[in-house]
Amino acid sequence: ETEWIESPHGWEDEDEEEDNEHNSMDSFFDNPDPRDSFHFQVVTQNKDDDTPPSSTSKTIKVAGFKLDSNETAKSTGVTLWHGSTPLAKYIMMNSTEYIKDRNVMELGAGLGLVGIVAHCLGAKQTVLTDGDTNTLKKMRENVKHNFDNGDDDTKNTISCRQLLWGNENSQSLKDAYGTFDTILASDVIYTPTSIDPLFDTVVTFLKKPHGRFLLSWFTRVNGVTIDTVLDAAKCRNLDWTETKEGIYIFVLGQDK
Repeated sequence: ETEWIESPHGWEDEDEEEDNEHNSMDSFFDNPDPRDSFHFQVVTQNKDDDTPPSSTSKTIKVAGFKLDSNETAKSTGVTLWHGSTPLAKYIMMNSTEYIKDRNVMELGAGLGLVGIVAHCLGAKQTVLTDGDTNTLKKMRENVKHNFDNGDDDTKNTISCRQLLWGNENSQSLKDAYGTFDTILASDVIYTPTSIDPLFDTVVTFLKKPHGRFLLSWFTRVNGVTIDTVLDAAKCRNLDWTETKEGIYIFVLGQDK
């Protein structure tokens, strides 16, 4: 793997200054007590023709750092951003359509919550990805913590891999896993220069013609607008809808 750290301005030139101080992410990071953990209850519906419907639940715990910590200022993925929980809830409520028995990839997975939830909801294969070295370490610890039962099926169906958007290692990952029915991402856009690499990566890994890319984007900083994001999607022939929960769902459009 490549040693790489994503700071809040990781896609920008180091000497570049933000014009709008109000939008700077630096104001987030001033809490001296860094450690934190986050919990999410996954409820799965069990439907069998021979038995009455029932449900089971599992509490997911992911460990990381507080949003306003110095650790998050250095590596953005080591906290749970605001968009993760809404996306986790959405795929739980719509697991049959997007997750169950499907190949699922999470981009910028961070601590791994959304991808771990997808695995619990019955994804055929779940690949959690991030580019940041520190983040991958925390992600792998969280996957191990939640599924450390020696189950070979778990080991074979959920994995954590480094993926630098727009980088040549996209092809090696595609060779290993193929394309995906569903791609997930939450709060992964912090700077304008990250938008094109994100959508290039989505188009590379999205299964044609019916794959879906679900984007939860609740933390908007550094002057990035939704119009800029949607323009980038349009340039790559991606159509989209927005759910009432604020999740953007992208699909490859028909060839003109």
